[in-house]
Amino acid sequence: MSTPMQLESLTVSDGVSYYYLDSGHIPGNTYTTLVFVPGMGFNGGVFRKLFPLASAHRLRIVSLYRRDYNPTTSFSDVDLAGLVSRTVEGQESFLRNQAVDIATFLVMFAHEQRIPLAEGTRGGIALVGWSLGSLLTHAVVAHLDALPYDVLSDLEKYFHTMVCHDVSGIFIGIPWPPSLSMEYWSETDVEKRFKLFYEWVAGHFLHKNATSGSIDDLEFYKSTDKPHSMHELSPGELAELTSAETFGGSDTLLVAMQLDVFKATTRRAIFDPALAEKFLPNLRVRYMCGGTSPNVIVWTLHELRKCLADPKPIYGPDAEKARDVKFKFQTEGNHFIFWDEPEVALEQYIAAINLSK
Repeated sequence: MSTPMQLESLTVSDGVSYYYLDSGHIPGNTYTTLVFVPGMGFNGGVFRKLFPLASAHRLRIVSLYRRDYNPTTSFSDVDLAGLVSRTVEGQESFLRNQAVDIATFLVMFAHEQRIPLAEGTRGGIALVGWSLGSLLTHAVVAHLDALPYDVLSDLEKYFHTMVCHDVSGIFIGIPWPPSLSMEYWSETDVEKRFKLFYEWVAGHFLHKNATSGSIDDLEFYKSTDKPHSMHELSPGELAELTSAETFGGSDTLLVAMQLDVFKATTRRAIFDPALAEKFLPNLRVRYMCGGTSPNVIVWTLHELRKCLADPKPIYGPDAEKARDVKFKFQTEGNHFIFWDEPEVALEQYIAAINLSK
């Protein structure tokens, strides 16, 4: 069994090892494992404040270090070939390969750690994508048909819920609103660009009404005077949780993928009845966002909720709602609520997983 908070690793394919943090085994057979996939610029250590609180909620928390985040295996030029190809086929192939590796990790972890099987939303695994991490969790669901039979068969026994926390529209194929300007992307120095991105995304935005669904009720540019999340960390401490190099490298390549690739991934994940009927038909998909998270994130979830009624305009003529999809709009908490208010964050994750209406 893993030692709590000790960095562990699993080799999922030839030459590819994922490192992760694990809050540790919980006595008994009634706990649920939450596997977190972190977002742009941040490694798995960003969720560390959740770990001491997990067992009291009968949760086991695992946070991945994504590819290119040391010490997880970096991408080789061969790995990145599809991503940099600028073709839909190449970029979809890249995501498919990442999906297979993450699904394999889930199955290997479940076996090695002997976690409880899923019984509804108890036991098993809830896969939580945060921000950019949600692109990869969507990819896992979108490419279930690419899994070897034994991996898929075992995954069905554990994987019951996918949670997407604060996903930005571009990662699910929804273009940003025309009025939105992301000026930090024009900064050519990667270190400076990451600093600008971090200070923006970690802010607290005082929206008029984050749950109304109206873009006019969202604050798009100015966050409150409340210090941004992690402001108390020294530059060295922040560097332990981040990588400006990866932010400006493979993460930026992911952001720059063709919009059609993002659309196809989301369509296959939640708007493809044939795939959903054949592969994990009982999988639950839950979206949640913070009440003071950046504007575009709150706006994204309202737009996606509209798509459930008619996904065809964005996701194509064959798109239909195909899975159990529900939304949780929070009235509090920013993009880093798991850092600022970890107890509240855990309660929000539990509520999202258990949504029935």
